[in-house]
Amino acid sequence: MSGTESRLRTMIDEHLALGHAPDLNRSFSESGISSLNAVAFIRVVEREFDVSIPPEDCNRIGTLAKLIGYLDTKV
Repeated sequence: MSGTESRLRTMIDEHLALGHAPDLNRSFSESGISSLNAVAFIRVVEREFDVSIPPEDCNRIGTLAKLIGYLDTKV
């Protein structure tokens, strides 16, 4: 598990309270994350990783695995 994935899993536990380990390859909605919570979570991720994720990139990310890959290219 990469450092980014480990940090993101901790953040998921702290901020999303899914009640289960997320399947990183499922979409946010399939993982039980509402669109409102997804937007709020992206903002938390931006602060934690000190990155800016423009809306057009948010639309392409779609899964937690893609978010990890995106962050790995930016950090």
